[in-house]
Amino acid sequence: MKKIIILFAFLLCAVFYTEASFAYQIKADAQTKRIPAGTKLQLEAANTVTTETLRKGDMFSAYLTQDIYTDGSVVLPKGTIVRGNTANVIRKKRLSKSAVLYLNFDHVVAPNGKQLPIRAGISSNLKLTDDGGIGGGGYKEAFLEGADTSGGIIKKSVNWGVNSGEELFKGGKYLVTPFAAVGGTVAGGGYLVYDSVANLFRKGKTTVITKGQKFGIMLLEPLDVPVY
Repeated sequence: MKKIIILFAFLLCAVFYTEASFAYQIKADAQTKRIPAGTKLQLEAANTVTTETLRKGDMFSAYLTQDIYTDGSVVLPKGTIVRGNTANVIRKKRLSKSAVLYLNFDHVVAPNGKQLPIRAGISSNLKLTDDGGIGGGGYKEAFLEGADTSGGIIKKSVNWGVNSGEELFKGGKYLVTPFAAVGGTVAGGGYLVYDSVANLFRKGKTTVITKGQKFGIMLLEPLDVPVY
């Protein structure tokens, strides 16, 4: 009987200790500061990522470039690691279709070393598709780039005519410039036609985020950071 009483007392102590420890853990975990949804985090890529080599599921890392404050105190210091993975990669294709890279942001590493899950999306400094991918673009964008180059050829030709005409004799720009403009138009137009046809068979661009490149993400859900 005495042994049973001792065993019962031991079990009561064990239960009490477990409940006390659990209560303390809850209390400790409750000491957090919230970073609200919509907060923008400025990041710097820790390594180069490119659609030429990335595969779905590959990991990447970035660093905070500035402190994040809540209630006047730093909750995520500059240099905090933000990690994620590649959600999908669409390779570049012909018709000048550029590659598209989709990234998931998984977690940040809190000052105490704990990994905190996050939901966030790209917000700035990277070209985005309508569905949130990085990169993209096709024949239309390639044509517009060619048109810009063609326009640049014409502009340079006109400027050359103005400068060269004035060097020949005063008022010579009025004689030389029209011929230069015609030549530039022919050259620029020829380039645009050639480039437009070439873009039908040309592959698009590789999408790259280089090491050290800065970009912004925005929290889509609040982030509770433990503070002790």
